[in-house]
Amino acid sequence: MYVRSPYIKARMSLQPESTCNKIHLKAPTPKTGYGKITEIVTQSGDLNDMPLLMPLLAQLSYENRWFAWISPPLHLPRSLLLDAGIDLKKVILLYPDEHHSVLQLAKKALSAGTCHAVISWADEISEHEIKSLEQSAQQGSSNGILIRRRHH
Repeated sequence: MYVRSPYIKARMSLQPESTCNKIHLKAPTPKTGYGKITEIVTQSGDLNDMPLLMPLLAQLSYENRWFAWISPPLHLPRSLLLDAGIDLKKVILLYPDEHHSVLQLAKKALSAGTCHAVISWADEISEHEIKSLEQSAQQGSSNGILIRRRHH
């Protein structure tokens, strides 16, 4: 898994528990505030292949605002999410249609101010589009996570 983020070192520190195999992700408040986009590149784009991401998603689901998931993979087993500790009552699932692309949905969710974090699955995204998402995230005091498959 490859993670590209301008603040990843400030945002996440892995602290393995000595008595079990769980990894806790500690997310201190970044000095720069909200408005950041983190890009995660994986082999498949499937949550099953990202076990280190699950504790972070669980933590994000317990914040006071909504947590939007845009265009997740078709197979998001409910049991996987519940086992990871994700509060499904705080998760909003959004899917693109003929009128709204993944990018448009992400920008709207980030800028609205009702979601503290927006996670999007997108295959192709340009630097210009990432900057546009960052502007939307700053406007809504949100953070974005982009997950995409590696292209060979």
